Amino acid sequence: MIKIDLYIKNHYGNDMPNAYEILYAWVHAALGEEPFDVMTFRETFPSPDPAKVLSDLHRLGYLESERRGIYRIVPPDRRLRAWIEKDEGVFGLPGRSPLPHAYCDGTAVTIWTEGGYWTGFTRGFRPLHLRVREADLPAWRAFFRGARARATVAGARETLFGVVHVLHPAPRVRSVDRGGVRVVPLKEVLAYAASRPYLFEPVLPVLRDLMRRGDA
Repeated sequence: MIKIDLYIKNHYGNDMPNAYEILYAWVHAALGEEPFDVMTFRETFPSPDPAKVLSDLHRLGYLESERRGIYRIVPPDRRLRAWIEKDEGVFGLPGRSPLPHAYCDGTAVTIWTEGGYWTGFTRGFRPLHLRVREADLPAWRAFFRGARARATVAGARETLFGVVHVLHPAPRVRSVDRGGVRVVPLKEVLAYAASRPYLFEPVLPVLRDLMRRGDA
C-alpha cells in the first residue's frame, strides 16, 4: 500500500496541506457532520474510485466509520485537539535517537525541579530547549522530520507555535539522566538560572538545595 503524506513542503520548507486535507475541508462544508454513504459522496465529489478515496480519508483520520459503507466526518475541533495532544506528546522524543543531546536552558530547569517551575512559554508556544552537537544538525532535522515533530534552530527567523524543540548547537554535549531523559548537569542549570534572576529567582533555592544534596 502506498503511504500518502498528510503534508507537502512549499519552497520555504513549510508544511502545506495536500489534496486530502483540502478535500476534508470540502467534505465538511458540503456534507456537514451527518452520516453519508459512498453514493452520496460520489454524487457530491466526482471520483473514479470513491470507495478508495473514502477508505484513504478514514485511514488518515479524517473520517470515522459508523458501519460498513457509512462514514461521518471527524469534527474539526476534535481533529484540532488531536493535533495539540500529538504536539504535547513530543517531550522526550530525542531519546529515540542515538545522537548525543541534552535538554538545556529553561527546559532543564523544569526537568531538574520535576516540573515545579515553568517559564519562557506563551499560550501558543511551548519551546523545549535541546543542546545538540553542531555537526549533527542535519541529522537532527531529519530525525524530527521523520517523527513529524517540529524543530528549529535557536535564533532562526520563523513563526513558532505549539510544542517545538529549539536546537542549540554546540561543539560537544554533556548530559546526565534525570527522570529518563537526558539533561545538562545541575551545576550548569544552576549557573544558567542564577544569571537570570529576573526569571528564575523563585526557583534558585530549590536548585541550590539539590546541589547541596548532591543530586548533580
